[in-house]
Amino acid sequence: MNLRSIAAVLAVLSVAFDAQAQPATARLDDLVRMRIEGDRSGVCVQAARIELGATPELATAEACAIQRADRPPRDARFEVGSLSKVFVGVLLAEMIERGELKLDEPLQSLLPPGTVLPANASITLVDLVTHTSGLPALPPTFRPRGGFANPYADVGVDAIYGGFAAAKLVGPPPQPYAYSNWSFMLLSDAAARRAGKPFDVLLRERVLAPLGMNDTRVARNDGLVRGRSSYGAPVPNWDFPLAFAGAGGIRSTLDDMIRFARAMLDEVPPAAPDTLKRALVASRIKLRTANERLDLAMAWHLLRRPDGSTLTFHNGITGGFSSSLALDVERRRASIVLADAFGGFDDLALHLLDPKAPLAPPRRAVALDLQAAERAAGRYALAPGFTLTIAVEDGRLYAQATGQGRFELLQDSRGDYYTTAAELLIRFARDAEGRASALTLLQGGAAMNAKRIE
Repeated sequence: MNLRSIAAVLAVLSVAFDAQAQPATARLDDLVRMRIEGDRSGVCVQAARIELGATPELATAEACAIQRADRPPRDARFEVGSLSKVFVGVLLAEMIERGELKLDEPLQSLLPPGTVLPANASITLVDLVTHTSGLPALPPTFRPRGGFANPYADVGVDAIYGGFAAAKLVGPPPQPYAYSNWSFMLLSDAAARRAGKPFDVLLRERVLAPLGMNDTRVARNDGLVRGRSSYGAPVPNWDFPLAFAGAGGIRSTLDDMIRFARAMLDEVPPAAPDTLKRALVASRIKLRTANERLDLAMAWHLLRRPDGSTLTFHNGITGGFSSSLALDVERRRASIVLADAFGGFDDLALHLLDPKAPLAPPRRAVALDLQAAERAAGRYALAPGFTLTIAVEDGRLYAQATGQGRFELLQDSRGDYYTTAAELLIRFARDAEGRASALTLLQGGAAMNAKRIE
């Protein structure tokens, strides 16, 4: 989850919600197939829609974009990426219920001895769990040795805690909302340190086991399916050190995520401790406001709709997986989407909750529109001294950044351009005659805008 994905979700939610609309459960298989059929990622999706209101119902669906011999079985584990953060939120809420932590507890009291925060960093637990601490997305000292194919595999204590010395914070919290993986690496380790147990053991004892989530794992790849890029190439699974896995290292199955969603809608196993039952509710209560459309709970994003209703939401994306969990607590509905490809399928999760929310078309590979490609050829300024040159040669479209190698751009059915050389997307802004005047390069959760300079 990042600022760009939040903006995309809020755009979908601008559609007015019909409080009387009931989910069309009979069409779940068709909806999933419609969303992914022929998608260039070759993705397989497992999805669920849960209704616990007046007429309780559970519908599930499994489908693949193409015929695949390696279709994930129903009990397969998926990387859920940043959805891991909501489990950290529940764990922290449970520890608060036990009196082991406090929302206003200073971060300094949770750090290893000798760790020194910047002078203006009076950060508390609530600042971290709502992404309002002022800490950046990753520590300044974060340098993945293996690159971004498996970025967190070798992240260590020196990077996580040594990063404070290099961090430049604007001022004391609360700062404006800025999504931070670093915050949740700190939180998962801090919870474990306070409890005196490894993070995976603590999470299993306090949350997973009481909810019956027996197939969910922390930072373990056994039973995990292989992920795919947005263009269908196999990619490595991500590895996480256990201590910092709260940022994105949980792997889960559809059935376990259904159990979690039910618990978040107050259908909790009777034998679960009262501290956990209270924590599930507390974790979704507003703590901070990000803007006029977005409130913040304990990791959860509370998305406010024009009609006044609220959607409790989080998603996750790793190098080869996408996940979404949406809750309509008031109407006791939930939707879950687990996908074994990069790219994000939040629109499907939102549509499963509200049929009025638009469903995006699949991203299919299409033949290059040569005329449109020629009208995009030119140089674009990404930064001072750093340009991206777009050129057509022998009926093919190429891109080359300053000081880097050239790569071919392919076109998809949404009119965007991608490459099999890296996980990126290029979107052109065009004038009335179809000539490109600017572009946006989307990569690694960030968007870079560039104006045409010739």
